[in-house]
Amino acid sequence: VLCHLTFTNLKCGAIDKQFAEIKECYIKAVNRSHKYVNIHAKLLQIPVTNVTINLKVMRYDHGYKPFFVDITFDACRFLKNQKNPIVKVFYNIYKNSSNINHTCPFNHDFIVDHLWTGNIETDVTKYLPVISGDYSLDTKWYSGNVARAFCNVYVRITER
Repeated sequence: VLCHLTFTNLKCGAIDKQFAEIKECYIKAVNRSHKYVNIHAKLLQIPVTNVTINLKVMRYDHGYKPFFVDITFDACRFLKNQKNPIVKVFYNIYKNSSNINHTCPFNHDFIVDHLWTGNIETDVTKYLPVISGDYSLDTKWYSGNVARAFCNVYVRITER
């Protein structure tokens, strides 16, 4: 089934303001049907040698409710061997638009630049059983087992 995906909202924040500062977090329209996302998180305590991410997919049904994926993983370990198939689907979505695509340590800011919906449509709908509706991809980023930041991406999926 061919689907159209569009970003509807984006929320980013630093939970630990001594660790990170969110410089950019916005959606920009390319045209009537496609948008892209830019995110820039300035890391204030580098190098970062330990990153854990909690990733949840939520579907809107009278409020956002868990849908299909709720996983916590060691991002440094994943970037080393990329063996987790579910995490790999999400990683493949942003890896070419980001500098978060190498193993730890990270001694630079985290940047996602021009993550375009057109790339996501083919990748996501090919592997994940999604039906039309509103979804959120909620992430919480940890370092040293302390919550440092969050990024929630909201999308609408419709059949073509």
